Amino acid sequence: MVPLELLLLLIAIAAVADLFTRRGIGAALSGGFTTYLAFRGELHPATQLLRVGEQTAQLIFFISGVYTSIVLYSTWYVRDVERRGWFWLWMGVFYASMLTFVAADHWAVLMLGWGGLDLASWALILTYRDEEEAGWVGGGDVAGGLRWLWTPSASAMRAILTVEVGTASLVAGLGLAAAQSPYISHWHALPDVVAALVLVAAFAKAAQLPFTDWLMTAMSAPTPVSALLHSSTMVKAGPILLLKLGALMPQWAGHVAFAVGIATALYGGLVALGQREPKVLLAASTASYLGLITAFALTKPEEAVALIYAHGVAKATLFMAVGHGIHISHSRTPAAYPLPAKVAMALSLLTLLGLTPLGAEAKAHADPWLLIFSALTAGYVGKLLAKSGTAAGGWGAALPYLALSLAAFAVAKMPNFFWALALAGLLLAKTSEYTPLYRRFWLPLAYDLFAPRLLTALTRVAAKFDGYIDRRLMSLPSVWGSLASTVATLDKSIDLALHGLLPTAVKTASLQIARRNFEFYLYVTGVGVGALIVVLTWLWTR
Repeated sequence: MVPLELLLLLIAIAAVADLFTRRGIGAALSGGFTTYLAFRGELHPATQLLRVGEQTAQLIFFISGVYTSIVLYSTWYVRDVERRGWFWLWMGVFYASMLTFVAADHWAVLMLGWGGLDLASWALILTYRDEEEAGWVGGGDVAGGLRWLWTPSASAMRAILTVEVGTASLVAGLGLAAAQSPYISHWHALPDVVAALVLVAAFAKAAQLPFTDWLMTAMSAPTPVSALLHSSTMVKAGPILLLKLGALMPQWAGHVAFAVGIATALYGGLVALGQREPKVLLAASTASYLGLITAFALTKPEEAVALIYAHGVAKATLFMAVGHGIHISHSRTPAAYPLPAKVAMALSLLTLLGLTPLGAEAKAHADPWLLIFSALTAGYVGKLLAKSGTAAGGWGAALPYLALSLAAFAVAKMPNFFWALALAGLLLAKTSEYTPLYRRFWLPLAYDLFAPRLLTALTRVAAKFDGYIDRRLMSLPSVWGSLASTVATLDKSIDLALHGLLPTAVKTASLQIARRNFEFYLYVTGVGVGALIVVLTWLWTR
């Protein structure tokens, strides 16, 4: 038996080693070894901080298997990327954070993993410089008063500021719930206010409406990052959080999750049909499937888990296949894909439709009306297949994602050919890029134009109200006045940090990292990861 805490520490050490070797050997060994241990059932926590039940063990096996496949693919994909050390370091942190989150039973450890996902995704989006077109998202045209082009620094800032809304919400919610006990397994039913905070956190992380658009511009990251983020880490943490706390949530939370999830599923599916960039198309499709998973996470958890596995395998394969074409063509919109990439895309489509054994497992208890979303899936994946040519070769680079696509045949389940009706959705592949779909129903305007102005206005209103309260407090007798003065000073400092310093610091850091050479922040990163290892060691030895 191997203590999971020790394994997490070794993964962090391997990530630091990869920072300097720039080869990804530590990542490959970490993923492969963890997959083997999870398959053998030899991972067990040594402390009460983590908890590994049957579902957690299956999730660790799934996450580790997908991660290993992506790592092997990445050794080819990023060999010419300047910031390889940066890439491999944060891939390791990403992986370790997801495992920590999934297995956490102590609420503070869960927040450590959750926050680690935020930080790692922000850093990985910054792998390319702002000057490198490979990291751009959008065509650069102007519409609605907004230039539709996002560089890595802009994309990273959008992502971290959006998901931090959910992180702040989760800190507040779990902090309140921890009054029962610091251990989640000891909790009883959650109060309504805590349930509401948990839902906001899950929606923001899983890119559910209205938090969806950060996921589109996160495509500034290299394709292997997108493959990992969309398949088994980061965004999957949203519905997994609902699965972990599902038995504690009130009944109304299930109805809210269903409504928001279905709305996002429809939005994402339609938006995917209108996209010109393959990676943005796949990002929209992830939002759509995450919508379905979120919709059922509280009401039909077994169905949600099956969807997590099927979607994870298919989406990782799709991103790697698309990335294969992007890499060899040096274009964000390749005109052709290698033959193995197209084979993998077709297999992934069948999995998403429920026509492979793994897909059939996911659709085993699905309601017939979900055929609508399957038809949309056939439309946008069919668009990738139909609107591109086929290039020869590429079998060597394709082996990791071809092997992963064949994992869809690793379960014994006969498909229900009712879902083959969704293949009629292939007709949607011939549709043109309808402007509202291409513009993502103008949701980016809310992110880049309206939200900053609204935040500024709300900050001013809050400042005036805060000032009024401070003046009333200062008019109290001397003893109370002194206490009120201290509280007001502290309150002002917190307001300044949250509303001014934090967004400015995130923007400045994103710009500096996106513009400077790797060596500028190499040592800063080393110190940060060293601190993470110290924290993990302390938690393990408690």
